[in-house]
Amino acid sequence: MKEKEKCTPCEANFERNIHHLVKEGEAPTPKQRHEKEQEVKAAFEETRTKK
Repeated sequence: MKEKEKCTPCEANFERNIHHLVKEGEAPTPKQRHEKEQEVKAAFEETRTKK
């Protein structure tokens, strides 16, 4: 049986921060997240085509 790996303190803090943001309502809505993902993808496409 494999022992459960422990996360680093940094990973634990990240998880806590995410849960806090969601709880506080500061996390992006699914629509906002989708729009931001499209914006990032478009930016990377522009950089690839310029090379």
